[in-house]
Amino acid sequence: MSSSTMLRGQQQQRLSMPRGLGSALHGSRLSRSRMIVVANAAKDPNAPIQSNPLGALSSQAGTVTPVPRSEEARKYFRTVYDFPQWQTHRNQYRLMRRLFTIPQSHIIQNALPSILWVGVVSTSLAAYNTALDQHMLPDGFPSLTPNAACSAFITNTSVALSLLLVFRTNTSYGRWDEARKMWGGLLNRSRDIMRQGATCFPDDQVEAKKALARWVVAFARALRIHFQPEVTLESELKNILTPAELDMLAKSQHRPVRAIHAISQIIQSVPMSSIHQMQMSTNLTFFHDVLGGCERLLRAPIPVSYTRHTARFLFTWLTLLPFALYGTCGYAVVPVCTGIAAVLCGIEEIGVQCEEPFGILPLDVICNRIQADVMATLKDDADTKTILAEAGLSGLLPVSSPSYATANGNGNGNGNGNGNGNGNGVVMPQVSSTPASVPATMTVNISPR
Repeated sequence: MSSSTMLRGQQQQRLSMPRGLGSALHGSRLSRSRMIVVANAAKDPNAPIQSNPLGALSSQAGTVTPVPRSEEARKYFRTVYDFPQWQTHRNQYRLMRRLFTIPQSHIIQNALPSILWVGVVSTSLAAYNTALDQHMLPDGFPSLTPNAACSAFITNTSVALSLLLVFRTNTSYGRWDEARKMWGGLLNRSRDIMRQGATCFPDDQVEAKKALARWVVAFARALRIHFQPEVTLESELKNILTPAELDMLAKSQHRPVRAIHAISQIIQSVPMSSIHQMQMSTNLTFFHDVLGGCERLLRAPIPVSYTRHTARFLFTWLTLLPFALYGTCGYAVVPVCTGIAAVLCGIEEIGVQCEEPFGILPLDVICNRIQADVMATLKDDADTKTILAEAGLSGLLPVSSPSYATANGNGNGNGNGNGNGNGNGVVMPQVSSTPASVPATMTVNISPR
């Protein structure tokens, strides 16, 4: 059969094929081509790293995804010190104690594959040279020691490697310190905004004070889940928010932003002076700054080209180290190179762990502290005003209301409707129990590593 006949047969077959089937085959070819392009782009090491889609940090699914052991070990870095812990930290036998806990170190365990690689290279080199010296190998096998090229490389690049590791760890620690300061500022502003609400909200706005306390705690918990999606929103806030509020927060696209918006609505709904509203709004703006700063630290790591170059340089340097030291150390090259690898890989591992600080910060402890202080401020507000009024500060007594028992007292203000005018005052009853239980004690497990 000639080629022209075959071509005509193929054309007739295409013409007789149904349009839907032809379109489907054409679409499948395009899909396969797109898949090939995507796969090739994914395999490209120089391809740009795409950011996660919006909402991926909020754990919208409501489930906790299992993490590898190395990620699970990051929880042991969340240390919170008290006075006994500081005494142990300064103990005169700390060096010997830390030496015996090296096998328990999570830093060494995470860097163990690289350390084992250097140990395997050193052992193989020592075994090869021993077999070569004992004439156990056929003639013609080269001697790998002494190796002047490796010695020159190790000698001339040691300073550069040290500078790379120092910059890596310093920059990573700076990111950790910045994140810790932002969460410390969040703790202070949460206390302050609750103090302002308890003081500036009118005395008849008890429910508004309770709502403010609930949502300040909810923002801290939602922010923690935003960066530590190891727990669910329901488990953290089921005893804090009402069911309707919890459902609203769970369905929102960005939960911390929704919590800030709820706090803003509470502040604006309460009748009080514009100056006090402005002050509380300033504290609320700081919540946005903390949220944006934490997202910046999570989304923007140290430039990955720097991290990759440091890792490649360190791995190459440690691989060539046994060849440079075997002529001097002999069989001792195995423990010497393994120890050097443990030190340098440990430093690099510390930098990697601190670069993303939220996995090693005790955010749960900070949230517990926020909840305890905010709820205590709400609970003690009425008692504080009553005790101070009994001590002679009669201006703290609220305006008379049909629901309160009156008591004699003289105010000192100009009668602005907030309980500061002349006339009879009332004793403010205690605020009922808070909707969430305040932890009496917060036990923090300190890792011995």
